[in-house]
Amino acid sequence: NAHLSDRLRAEASFHFEEEGLPKVIAFEESASELLLLLKYKKGITIDAYWDQLKKRERIPFLQEFFKQLVVIYRELENQKVVHCDIKPSNILIEKIGTSFQVHLIDFGLSIRTNEENHRKLLFPLGYAAPELLLNHLDLISPATDEFALGVLIWRLYANKLPLTHPNPSVFNNLQLTHPLPEHFSVPKKVYKIIAKMSYKHQFALPPNRMKVEEVKKYLQQAILNRYISFETISNEFNTLKLPFYQIISRR
Repeated sequence: NAHLSDRLRAEASFHFEEEGLPKVIAFEESASELLLLLKYKKGITIDAYWDQLKKRERIPFLQEFFKQLVVIYRELENQKVVHCDIKPSNILIEKIGTSFQVHLIDFGLSIRTNEENHRKLLFPLGYAAPELLLNHLDLISPATDEFALGVLIWRLYANKLPLTHPNPSVFNNLQLTHPLPEHFSVPKKVYKIIAKMSYKHQFALPPNRMKVEEVKKYLQQAILNRYISFETISNEFNTLKLPFYQIISRR
């Protein structure tokens, strides 16, 4: 399968020394076979891990989660890499004693921002930022992954994706034009953070009926309204206060 082969070749080019990122052990290609060997990552998907948490453990989990993402994305930014496929199945949580290790996996759809990218990019349906949905690869940045992570956290709390619809064209329209909705299961202070992470321009007209330059301008403005770094997001989560009974139990 040519498409899957291309994804495997792409994934083989992403090797990192950071613990939470993939390490390529070997890549072999012949006329009939491709073999990619990666260092094994333990853990379960973030949604499965979340389901095991008690409600009072969720905020501390998110605080540590983003603390680790700061380190992971510092390495990705150093290598000019954006993941572009953030979804629950691509984030593993490995429990280690009373703590855990975050692993970001599957870089088959990732891009390097310092290289020209002309291929039509696939994206995780329901999580993708508008710049991905509209295939503006020149606008992809860490803020693109930030957007998807905001949606992912909303999904963890609500146990469903936001803005879904059985009709694909309506689904895409909702993803492009509607802000992340509030939900009774998402704490208001958490919602305030993830709404900014997943900020988007609300197109009054379908983008395909607008000039490319105009669409690009609106996309750029929306990206500027998100957080400037994962350090900033981590700091925001660290300001969230824990319930009083949890503070007592920690002491």
